Amino acid sequence: MRGDPSVLLELSGVTRRFPATPTRDRRAWGRQVLRALAGRETAPMDDGPGVITALADVSLTVRRGEAIGVVGLNGAGKTTLLRVAAGHLAADAGGVCRRGRLATLMNLTAGLAPHLSGHACIAVVGALVGHDRETMAAAAPVITAFSGLGDALDRPVGGYSSGMALRLGFSIAAHCDPDLLLVDEVLSVGDFPFRQRCLAHMMALRERAAILLVSHNLPEVARFCDRVVVLDRGRVVFDGATEAGLTIYRRLAEGIAPSPPCAGGGRDEGPPAFLRPFHRDSDRVGPLDLTWLNGAGAAVDAVPFGAPLGVRVRACLGASVRALCLGVPLYAADGTRVGGLASDVTESPQSAEAGQTVSITLTLPRQRLNPGVWHGVVVLHDGPGTLARQPLPALRITGGPSRHWGHWTPEARWSFAVSG
Repeated sequence: MRGDPSVLLELSGVTRRFPATPTRDRRAWGRQVLRALAGRETAPMDDGPGVITALADVSLTVRRGEAIGVVGLNGAGKTTLLRVAAGHLAADAGGVCRRGRLATLMNLTAGLAPHLSGHACIAVVGALVGHDRETMAAAAPVITAFSGLGDALDRPVGGYSSGMALRLGFSIAAHCDPDLLLVDEVLSVGDFPFRQRCLAHMMALRERAAILLVSHNLPEVARFCDRVVVLDRGRVVFDGATEAGLTIYRRLAEGIAPSPPCAGGGRDEGPPAFLRPFHRDSDRVGPLDLTWLNGAGAAVDAVPFGAPLGVRVRACLGASVRALCLGVPLYAADGTRVGGLASDVTESPQSAEAGQTVSITLTLPRQRLNPGVWHGVVVLHDGPGTLARQPLPALRITGGPSRHWGHWTPEARWSFAVSG
């Protein structure tokens, strides 16, 4: 970490254990206090039947400009990881190094004394995170405006609703100009307009700082984070590209043991669960031959942003059809269905006889899908009946705008005029 100024947080082989019973907790805490008062090093907790290992040999490097999502099932160790990274908990083994100003969005109401006004709490919370009075006085107008609490800031916070207190806590913590921001499931604070302000502020913050975000909201992680760390029972089972990490998380949620992609380009994890159910009437249609195409008609698994894109479907019919048509719903990597195309919207359904092979091609002259991994399903219909519903291979969109929001970037032109 010393040789790389861009590194703001580094965890090296961190292990953290907790006693499994309250009685053991009190006894262990008492022994630790006595050792500290005697000037001796506190002894790490050993593994055993009465000990829970929340983190096991976790290593993680966070650099300025990164937004990293931490995902995992309940009890995987996500919050413990943030608390150790913030210095709220000491590691039993391993090292933690931090650089720059730290802010945490975990317990947002910490420091909000019930008898103090909202204005007074701004200074108090700022002092708790290491800012002097002058710094917080300069930041107070921005914090006040961002919170949207208005005259309520003149009243004691003990009379605030839980939502008002969380809004104030977020506004203070997020505007302390941190180099490293640790966030634990707090982007659902307040109403929709306030949540949008929170997200927009964090998007701007990541331009100059680093953000470590714990969340179960996969669409939020997919939009905001450019890297994902997956925890499983206290261990890092994946650290890499967002789409691949979310796929592994979904496999964990389905009870499937994690199997991260190998270094040589990955392995086929199979279609994600959100594409199901699959179906094929084997008496009426054979297996579907499904292929993504580039502008030249060649089979591909990746195309650049904005380039032509096609889908080709081939199938041998086992029975005659009278109203053959095709539907192709598209899904983002987080499972969000972002749209779909149906041939019968613009083309007449077709007929064909048993034993014939049908070939259908869909062409998007200038697709505007944002960079990332995309999924699709091909649904073959004969009138209202479904002959087959099969997943397309995963497709990667490369390149594209350096900053993008949502799932697609429409083609647009801007015009600026200055007068006076």
